[in-house]
Formats: sequence, C-alpha cells, structure tokens
Amino acid sequence: KQTTNEIEILDSRIAKEPKVIPGGSKNKRKRRRLKKLARTLKTDYLPRIKKYEDDQNTFQGRNSFSKTDHDATFMRMKEDPMLNGQLKPGYNLQAASNGQFVLNYGVFSNPTDTRTLIPFLSSMHHLELFKYIVADAGYGSESNYSAIVDHFNKVPLIPYGMMEKEKKRKFKNDPTKLQNWDYNAELDYYTDNQGVK
Repeated sequence: KQTTNEIEILDSRIAKEPKVIPGGSKNKRKRRRLKKLARTLKTDYLPRIKKYEDDQNTFQGRNSFSKTDHDATFMRMKEDPMLNGQLKPGYNLQAASNGQFVLNYGVFSNPTDTRTLIPFLSSMHHLELFKYIVADAGYGSESNYSAIVDHFNKVPLIPYGMMEKEKKRKFKNDPTKLQNWDYNAELDYYTDNQGVK
C-alpha cells in the first residue's frame, strides 16, 4: 500500500514536470524502481510468504514434510545396496514386546525415537503390569528418564547416548574430555589437564 501511494505521488509530480529534462527525470527513475519493487512484491514475495505460512501450518512442529503425503517426514533410509543413507519420506514405527508377544504399536511422524517414547507409552494399555521400561540408546534423554520415573512410575533401563563410548579406555584417558577434568564442588569449577580453571 505504501509503495502504491508513493507511485501515485510520483505520478502527480511527473505530470507537473516539463516534457524534456536534461539528464532525465529523477522522479521517473524513482517511479520505475518503485514499480519494479511493487511488481516483485506482488508476483514473488507475497505469494512466497503465503506459501511459507501454509507450509508452517503443515509442519506441525516437524522439520520437514512430503509434498505428496503431508503426514510423512523426511527420514534417513538405509535400503539401497551401498547402504548410503538417503532422505525419503516415511514414518517411524514403534513396537513394544514382552516374551516375543507384541503388546502395542504406533506410527509416528517424528524421525527420532527420543520424541516418540512418551506418546507411545501413553497410548499403551496395561502398562501397570510392568516394572521396567527397556529400550535402546536411541530413546535415552533426560526428559524421557524423568517422565518414565515421575509420570509412569516405572524404572527406565535405557542407556544414554554416550554410555558405551565413555566405558572405553581411550575415552577415560583422554585429557580433553570434560568428564575427565577435576571438579571443585565448593567453588563450582573444573580444572583441565593444563591446569586452567
């Protein structure tokens, strides 16, 4: 709106100018730039903003979605013979089992397992029959641990992501790792291998 108002003001100024101006009319040059900007706004920027807003509504908290199936999310797939990870639209299937019997399943749009555990456990029937929640390191996160203990009153048997790496001798002897630095609890600081606090 402001651009069209400027163009109208310039039109009225140009109408009052003489027909021939040495070096050309500054008002005409300014109007030409503004008309180009208004055309770009109308044909490119505004439709693109509308598309982005529609896409944000489709995302629903995810990072991506498929154009042919809006519920699918792009995930790394390992199906080709070279085992190259490829991004393809898909779903995250979760299954709970006990004694080789499937107790529950769920299909999620989240590509990571950490964000599917709590909704999956919430949808599970007869969870009160079990004391432990056992899962692999892909489900290990502080929010999952606290929800299992506080909300579900269960014991989580889920390793955290760095657990296996931290057990190795190479990691334990690496002086650059924060876990291997000396910690002073009274003054709340770490001392690294070079003596820097």
